[in-house]
Amino acid sequence: MPSKVISVLLVIVLLHGSLAGQTPAQSPVQTPAKMQQVLRKAQETDKAVKVILNKKIDNQKKLSGKVSDITDTGFVVTDQKTGTAKRLAYADVREVHPKGMSKGTKIALGVLGGVVVAVAILAIWAVNNID
Repeated sequence: MPSKVISVLLVIVLLHGSLAGQTPAQSPVQTPAKMQQVLRKAQETDKAVKVILNKKIDNQKKLSGKVSDITDTGFVVTDQKTGTAKRLAYADVREVHPKGMSKGTKIALGVLGGVVVAVAILAIWAVNNID
């Protein structure tokens, strides 16, 4: 019986590891219009953004901070820790995202946790009722 429990738990761990280990496909470069939409929403709600650059600028590939100015050619991100403002052109930026977890990510994590608990309960029930 203990070997059956270990086998079921091993299968669960391997399945979870294979699902969690998958890397998402590289997302395409955002358009300036989409970047402006994300930037404006972040500025209106006073939220920080995460900026992924096309190439390193000052030895950095990623920046984060609050948006302080948005124009047709670029925007300014102010680092919250240092207070340093950096003007970026849309051509130098690959993607802009709101900082933190989205509502969809939080829901997905909750659902995943529920599925893991349900599978564990079913596995224990199955092992106990095999005989």
